[in-house]
Amino acid sequence: MSEHFTEVCDRLRIARRPARKRTGPDKSLVEHSFTTLAHRFSQYVRHGWQGRSHKKRGRGIERMPLYTIAELQQMAQEWVALEYQQTPDAGLRNPFRPQVALSPNDMYAVQVARSGYRAVPLSPDQNRFFLLLRWVVPGKSGFMINYRTYQPVAQDATHYREILLRGGSKLPGAEDKWECRFNPYRPERVWLYDHTAGTWVTCDFRLRHLLTDPWTADMWQEHAEQHRAAGGSEQDEEAIALSLAQRDRRRRSRRSPPKRTGAEPPFQGLELETEQPSHDPYASLKEFDLSTLRPYPALPISPLAPPSAAAPPALPTGTGGAERPSDSGQAPHPLATLFPDDGDDSPPDASAAGTSAAADEVVEAELLDDLDPDGDGGDEGEGDVWEM
Repeated sequence: MSEHFTEVCDRLRIARRPARKRTGPDKSLVEHSFTTLAHRFSQYVRHGWQGRSHKKRGRGIERMPLYTIAELQQMAQEWVALEYQQTPDAGLRNPFRPQVALSPNDMYAVQVARSGYRAVPLSPDQNRFFLLLRWVVPGKSGFMINYRTYQPVAQDATHYREILLRGGSKLPGAEDKWECRFNPYRPERVWLYDHTAGTWVTCDFRLRHLLTDPWTADMWQEHAEQHRAAGGSEQDEEAIALSLAQRDRRRRSRRSPPKRTGAEPPFQGLELETEQPSHDPYASLKEFDLSTLRPYPALPISPLAPPSAAAPPALPTGTGGAERPSDSGQAPHPLATLFPDDGDDSPPDASAAGTSAAADEVVEAELLDDLDPDGDGGDEGEGDVWEM
């Protein structure tokens, strides 16, 4: 009997033991996502980024222009769509092709091909499940989210009273709280979800009539912190709402930035003649007969190469515009009309005029890049080598 009593006491001590605080290894996927976001996105947003913490940053950050939350979110969404979703990851593999690393988009396509997909448009009620979640306790005067009181609209007041009559939600792990969805960029309206009927109850902020301009949850939190620093309380929603409304009035009363007046300055760039057709430099050339084209002899690049042999026989007259013989008694090359002379009346190079039956073969020779590898600057001797 005593042993059984001792075992029961040990079980009660274990049950009453406080839960251990979660650490990094307990949420490895979340920590890996933070690391990926820091190394592949955050360090490219600001030049002064030097670490994952705001304490590790470069000098002069406070003097640089800052991004708003909306601009930062837009850049993050573009990075996810254009870079992250299209970059292969070593952890994404197809069981049928495990040697190929897939991107998130490729892995999604593989899963769609295996399980099938049918596009179904979502209704507004279904889209509300993508908003932020907050568990609330409805009361007679409404419920609170971040010390803001929300009350049902007139058309949903009857449905809200039915929820109050039921008591708790009786959802496992919800502690009799009800599911509520809200948009942090438009927090003046939220939606309370009735899981028993599968419908939503629309609720508005109690002091919505004071805030005529758009506001966000971050703006509310900023004014709540300022009110608390001045000695007030974050639960004083009337004072915070009035402070937020005064901010909007001050913003509207400011002088607008100066606008440019007068005529538009004329264009100072280079005007292009786009309407006139461009001149074709090859328009005056006659059509060339490719059947008369002969291989041109390759010139030797080594002085030790054998000299060229006698000139080949002249081309027959009447082929490719080569009817007029040159001053040396040889017919000009068929491509001579495309490459005129330099105008100095110099005779053609002798090495270019002469060829032999074996001259069609290219003489492969390579000159060493450095004739004096030792760098002694001496005269050419036996160390200077030509490779044939």
